[in-house]
Amino acid sequence: MPQPNLIPAPLMWVFLFFSLAVSVATRQLIWLMVVVSLLTLITNREAILSTPGMKKAAILFACIALPGLISLLFSVNLDRGISAVFRFAAYALAAWVVLSVKIEEGDAKRIMSFLGILLVAWAIDGFVQLLTGVSLLGDPLVELGEEGAIVTGSLQLGYGATLAILSPFFLEALRRAGGMGVGILSLPVYAAIVMSGHQSSAVLALIGLAGWTMLALRNKEVGAKRQVTGFVISAIIGLLLGVYLSVVTGQVSTLAEAPVRYQSFLYQSQLWELSWQAFKDHWLTGVGMRGFGTYALATDASTIPGLAETWHSHLTILEVISETGLVGLIGYGLLLRWLWGYVQDERIHVAVAGLTALLAVFPLGTAVGMYSYIGGNLIFLTFTLLIALDRDCPQVTETSAP
Repeated sequence: MPQPNLIPAPLMWVFLFFSLAVSVATRQLIWLMVVVSLLTLITNREAILSTPGMKKAAILFACIALPGLISLLFSVNLDRGISAVFRFAAYALAAWVVLSVKIEEGDAKRIMSFLGILLVAWAIDGFVQLLTGVSLLGDPLVELGEEGAIVTGSLQLGYGATLAILSPFFLEALRRAGGMGVGILSLPVYAAIVMSGHQSSAVLALIGLAGWTMLALRNKEVGAKRQVTGFVISAIIGLLLGVYLSVVTGQVSTLAEAPVRYQSFLYQSQLWELSWQAFKDHWLTGVGMRGFGTYALATDASTIPGLAETWHSHLTILEVISETGLVGLIGYGLLLRWLWGYVQDERIHVAVAGLTALLAVFPLGTAVGMYSYIGGNLIFLTFTLLIALDRDCPQVTETSAP
C-alpha cells in the first residue's frame, strides 16, 4: 500500500522553485536531498531502485554527466570540470526525494497555478526593484551609469532566463484560470523578461509562447482559440512594453557601463568564435565541462575586457560542443529527442512540462550557462517535475478533456 505524502506535492514544488530566488538555498536543498538519498540507499536500497521514475531520471542526467566525465580526460580546468560532473551525477540521486512525493489527482493543476502566481510575484519583485532600488529580498538594482538600469529582481543573473523558461507554466495557469481578463497579468511578466537586459531571454519567451500556443490549441473546448489568442496578444504587448521601458531607462545606450559580471553578453560574437575554435582544437571531448572560460583566457584574453574563467559560451549548443565535444553533442541530441517526445504527449500538463524542460536546455539559449549552477538548478527542477507529472498524470481517454 503506497505511503501518504508527508507534504502536499503542490507546496513542495512551488517551494523548490521559489528557492531559485536564493540560488545558494537551491544548491543546499539539492545537496540535502543527495545526503538523504545516500542514507536511504545504504539502509534501504530497494526503496530507491523501486521508485517509479528513477530509471528515467538516471538516463536523463546520464546524457549530461557521462559526456562530462569523458571530457575530464583533456580538461583545461580539472577542478571546475570534476565539480560540474559530480553535480549532474548527484542530481540523479537527489531526484529520489522529489519523486517519492506522488502527484495526486488535481495536484497538476494546482502546481501550474502556484507556479503561475510565483512568476507574477517575481515580475512584481522586479518592478519594485526598478522603482525603489532594491528587490523584495533586498537585492540592489544593477545601475548602468547615471541613468540606465537592469532589472534582476531577487533572481539576479538568472532573472530573465528563469521567467522565460518557466513561462509555459504561467501561460497554462492563465488558461486554467479561465476568462480573458487574467491575460493582463502577462504584461508585467513579459515586460520583466525584456527588462532583464538579456535579449535571448525574450527569444526564449517567444519560443515558449509559440510552443504553448500550439499545445493549447489542441483543446477543443468552446472559446479556446479566442482565449489563447487573447493571451498571446497580451504577452506580445508585454514584450513591447519591456522594449519601451528598456529605452526609457537607458538600457539600450548604457549596457557597456554595467558591472563586469553582467558585461559578458556584450561580447557574444567573440565568445562564439572562441567556442568554435575550442571545438576545432578539442573536437572529440571538448575542453572539459565548465572549462571554456579558462580556455578563452589562455587563448584571447586581451580583446575581451573582464574575461574570467566563470564565463561561458553564451549559446547552449556551442557550450556543449566546446566543453564536451562530439561525445557531448551525441548525449545532447539524445536529450533533446527525449524531451521532444514529451512535448507531443496528449496530456497537457506533461506536454507543458516537456516544453519547459526543453527551454531549459534549448540550443539557442544564451543568458545562463547550461552547466552553471543557475542552469543546473533549472534543469534539475524542470526535469524532475516532468518525470513526476509523466508518471502520475492519468492517460488521456476519448471521453476526458485535455
